[in-house]
Amino acid sequence: MGAALGMLAAACSSKKENGVPVVNLEALSAIPLDHSIDSLAKGTEFIDVTLPPNARIDELSQQELGLLKAAAFRFYHHVTLADNQYKVDLKDPKSLYISDQVIKAYERAIVNTNHFADSMAKAGQAIQLPAVNEEYLNKLLK
Repeated sequence: MGAALGMLAAACSSKKENGVPVVNLEALSAIPLDHSIDSLAKGTEFIDVTLPPNARIDELSQQELGLLKAAAFRFYHHVTLADNQYKVDLKDPKSLYISDQVIKAYERAIVNTNHFADSMAKAGQAIQLPAVNEEYLNKLLK
């Protein structure tokens, strides 16, 4: 299951595409924070993150990591797994209090992951995508 979680985003590292951070959630959850983001992740403070071009996850500051983890925590509460495809059920993106560019980055990560799972299945190497559950989401808070 751990290897499949690494495919929640297509990129192996955080990078900037047209000003938008794209994050590998497995790597993001694996890097510990030196501060608590519990109230930020569960609150309504607006989150916006702008990363330098080609930023790698191991080069990010603790503040940037905290913002990305909190945004991921909020966004992925609206993601479910059905028929080995992730579905985003987000009727009002503004209710997340996350910048549009960050939401679009996570949406692209979902599309890329679903495409990857489809292409593996077509190649005869089907993988089972893991459900995004509370246990996984809570790892982002640390």
